[in-house]
Amino acid sequence: MLRVRVPLFALNFNNMAQNMSYCAAENTRDCMEQLLNLIETGDKNDVFDEQPPHNYEARAIKDIAYLADELARACNHLIDTHGN
Repeated sequence: MLRVRVPLFALNFNNMAQNMSYCAAENTRDCMEQLLNLIETGDKNDVFDEQPPHNYEARAIKDIAYLADELARACNHLIDTHGN
């Protein structure tokens, strides 16, 4: 079983929208594509200009970078063990 250690700048899960289990991967993929497009076009370049406690987007970007690595490992493990 894979375990995820959440960093100190962890997400506040009380404020997160929950995905239904049957569409979590599809919804997450769509959100990831949207954020990737925003980053690649420069629309997120200013998020690190904000100072605490108003730097929510910067903290979220750090969380996503960490969690994306963990998610990639978990997805690859799922593919390797249960994929076709």
